[in-house]
Amino acid sequence: MFPADFAYARADSLASALELLAAAQAEGDDAKLLAGGQSLLPMMKLRLAAPQTLIDIGGIRELDGVTSSGTKTVIGALTTYRALARDPLITAAFPAMTDALAVLADQQVRARGTIGGCVAHGDPASDLPAVLLALDAAVTIAGPEGTRETPLDDFLTGIYSTDLAPDEIVTAITVPAAPPPGQAYEKFAQPASHLPLAGACAVVEIKDKVITSAKVAVTGVAGRVFRAVHTERAVASAQVTPALLGSAAAQAGNGVRPLSDQHASGPYRLHLAEVMTLRALERAVERAEGSI
Repeated sequence: MFPADFAYARADSLASALELLAAAQAEGDDAKLLAGGQSLLPMMKLRLAAPQTLIDIGGIRELDGVTSSGTKTVIGALTTYRALARDPLITAAFPAMTDALAVLADQQVRARGTIGGCVAHGDPASDLPAVLLALDAAVTIAGPEGTRETPLDDFLTGIYSTDLAPDEIVTAITVPAAPPPGQAYEKFAQPASHLPLAGACAVVEIKDKVITSAKVAVTGVAGRVFRAVHTERAVASAQVTPALLGSAAAQAGNGVRPLSDQHASGPYRLHLAEVMTLRALERAVERAEGSI
């Protein structure tokens, strides 16, 4: 199927993109930003999205690249998955991100898809947001009133729903510069799309065989990526044992209303969440203990 007719404009800077968005808003146009296009264009072809104007921001170089300074690492919104996977800062400090990038979609999507587009899309079944959520990531947003920063957990609000206003642009994702080495991401993928029916990221710190800190995020199961707070509480300040990790993982879906569709039922997704959480915790603990 072909998309509905649309106008096209190309921005060569962030300021230009904001001006084009403002102009579209003033004229009452439904404008969408085009970055990698790996999520938006398929939706347009299926007529699930029909913007009147596409504003191409793919060439804005100021929104591309990874930098680290002091306590934070800043990832430009237009940094592609492939660029992230090849970046030495990412491969050295973020093994869970490397895990996710290795199993994310296919080569075409990795080459064109961007981290900012992924976050702004708000897909409830997406790999990187789970990793970013477990890393306490924040989203930097530019708009007509200036720049603001919000935690990713507050930015994601529901199924394909975020805290991004129609005249705003995601410009960067910020994560800690030196997170704990005990990180891992695991997923069970839908065979055709490679999207996670359930995926889990665990980030743990261990001292003297005791888990001093744990953050676990789950994707593909509910209407948005979420922190598995019951699992986090179950392992906090506890000594690492297989029984502990198993009982904690079993609580990953507590209080969660799961998605149910032709790919997987709600109960099956909750079961997968438990299995993927256990695997992520086990590998994260392995990596944490190997670094001591």
